[in-house]
Amino acid sequence: MVMTGLPLNIDLQQILLHLLNFAILVAGLYILLYKPVKDFMEKRRQHYKDIDDEAEARLASAKEQEAAYEKKIADAEDEIREKKRVASDELETLRVNAEKASKEKAEQIISDAKKEAENAKAQIIKEAEKDITDMVKTAAEKIFVSDNVNDTYEAFLKDAERSVKDGE
Repeated sequence: MVMTGLPLNIDLQQILLHLLNFAILVAGLYILLYKPVKDFMEKRRQHYKDIDDEAEARLASAKEQEAAYEKKIADAEDEIREKKRVASDELETLRVNAEKASKEKAEQIISDAKKEAENAKAQIIKEAEKDITDMVKTAAEKIFVSDNVNDTYEAFLKDAERSVKDGE
């Protein structure tokens, strides 16, 4: 055994061999374990980053779709409001037209009734005048015939008496 002059029986050659073994072990572990573990960890980090990016993209897409749906709903509500307004306007127009038509029809019915009443009145007056004329004629004929005969007879007698008196 070679003794170097180190106290406590420390052999420098043994220490250097242990250091060399340790360096080989570290290099072997670095090659065998560190790189694969580092690559595995990098892949895993990239995988989770991809998942996170995909989730963010889906979230952004979902927000865009939500905004689009909300816009469609708002547009549909606006369209419904517009259609209700148009329908209300059309209903009001129909109501006004129906009211106007019913007033015109009522006025026409009243006008026709007045004309019919006037015609009936004129017809009644004509018939009454005819009846009155017939009655007056009949009465006049009766009076004239009876009075006329008497008057004529009386006049004849008076004329005859005058003639007789004048001729005497």
